[in-house]
Amino acid sequence: MTQLKSFAKINLGLEILGKRPDGYHNLKTVFQTIDLFDTLRVTENENRSGAIHLTGDEPSIEWNEHNTIRRALDAVYEQYNLRQGFDISVKKRIPPGSGLGGGSSNAAVMLLFLNDYFKLNLTLEELIDIGMKIGADVPFFLVGGTALAEGIGEKLTPLEDSEEKRVDIVIPTVHVSTRLIFSHFNLTSKPINSKITIFVKSKNYTILENHLEKVTFELFPEVGVIKDKMKKSAYNLVSMSGSGSAVYGIAGRQEPGEDLYSLKSRFPNANVFVSGTIGRKQYFNRIGASPSGKASVFGADTTEVRILPPQYYL
Repeated sequence: MTQLKSFAKINLGLEILGKRPDGYHNLKTVFQTIDLFDTLRVTENENRSGAIHLTGDEPSIEWNEHNTIRRALDAVYEQYNLRQGFDISVKKRIPPGSGLGGGSSNAAVMLLFLNDYFKLNLTLEELIDIGMKIGADVPFFLVGGTALAEGIGEKLTPLEDSEEKRVDIVIPTVHVSTRLIFSHFNLTSKPINSKITIFVKSKNYTILENHLEKVTFELFPEVGVIKDKMKKSAYNLVSMSGSGSAVYGIAGRQEPGEDLYSLKSRFPNANVFVSGTIGRKQYFNRIGASPSGKASVFGADTTEVRILPPQYYL
């Protein structure tokens, strides 16, 4: 049995730049992995025809062929004519519909596992090509740490990891559909002065903003109420992640912030997590462990990702 950790992300700013002919939106954001994770337990079964049994403890999620984990498996199995069967059980901690990327992370970790298990020796570019077909955020979780993302999220520029930060997260009990939020989003005709570009150079969290907040707050007012309450605390940044519903506050790692009990008291009807940012080296070292608890199944020396080819840059 192999146990895999599938980490969440937050968006450090999110700017919508335009609409594409295919209906998707071009965006700019900085993805950041955080220490909140789902756990995937993967066990070989004796079915050599490649039967996959996928189960999970979150009833709102489809644990069938539409699940991102299953789609990752099907894509790799079909492309490389694989047959090994697995029993996979998932313990969810990343709430679905929260903007924290749980489904995309699950898929990416499965792709990394399959690449290692079957010794496919796929490059990062090849993994990204597969991941893009599953979801726009999947490529980021093949990189981890801190990364500038553009296009629909697939054009990645790995960035140097910032100093570790404490991240407090409050998630109302509503499921926010990304498709719904984008369908209500109206592009401005004014040119955008990218604050994310400034942030990448300055690391000034206070200037960041999420262009989708206005729409999400109008459709789901409880998300906006949470942000207003969190802004009264001494965070460097309070923002919604992705299209919501999670709202997070960032403080310095050594700053006291609020303890978990205090946050739960202030937001009794929400899911509350006290987390922190994790860098790329830590991300890859913690994704998967062998049953004996030895080195990562992806290699204990996995400390960096290769810079992407030119087509993945600005």
